[in-house]
Amino acid sequence: MLGRLLGSSPVSKPIALSADELFNLCRVERRRHAIFILSEVDTPIQMRTLVDEVTAREFGPNATSNQRTTVYTTFYQQHISVLADAGVLSAPDGPSRMLHPEENAEPLAELLSFVEDVSE
Repeated sequence: MLGRLLGSSPVSKPIALSADELFNLCRVERRRHAIFILSEVDTPIQMRTLVDEVTAREFGPNATSNQRTTVYTTFYQQHISVLADAGVLSAPDGPSRMLHPEENAEPLAELLSFVEDVSE
């Protein structure tokens, strides 16, 4: 619908999620950061690399170890499984190991960028 209104689609390929799934996935800033990070990599990344990057984006370069621990814990307990269910990543060796970007990472990042652009 949005693409028809604007004359083009804001994403390069369809996202196989319902509107409710999409809204739930993107309502949390940490997951949005993770989507952007995973869309920028072509190879698997370590969980700690993702956590470090999300922590830096959320709290800045001088983030404390307590802030990093909080981000790690929420990813381990919640966000990794939500992102995996949404086709953004896979964690075949468990959520604390290597994270593999999946098919929805790039179009979701494109959609989020589009939303940021039109909402400024």
